[in-house]
Amino acid sequence: MSSPIRTLFVMYDARCGLCSAIRDWLLEQPKLVGLALLPAGSEAAVGMLRGIPPPSPDELVVVSDTGAVWRGNHAWVVVLWALRNYRGWARRLASPALLPAARGIFATLSGSRAMISSCLGLEPKP
Repeated sequence: MSSPIRTLFVMYDARCGLCSAIRDWLLEQPKLVGLALLPAGSEAAVGMLRGIPPPSPDELVVVSDTGAVWRGNHAWVVVLWALRNYRGWARRLASPALLPAARGIFATLSGSRAMISSCLGLEPKP
């Protein structure tokens, strides 16, 4: 029997203004599962990813306290699943009907981070 997930470790790009703003937003949200946000490339993040191919700069990676790993589009859905007010959205977005659209949205968001940060005047924060 597997143990329930209690914490998700979210590796984000601390050099990205949009990523820093999303991190701040995530920290303020009511959660059903704990979130620990780690700058990608930090000692803690690298330690968690031992034996796992390193992510691309635009790729979100989430690791649970049970050892499960989600990358890219699935990682976005898992982060929403951890939030009290967005778990329903996560379930919808993970459905076969909506997952292709969610993948497109997440890919566009990830690939446009620098432009979005610049347009919104978002600066990286430690």
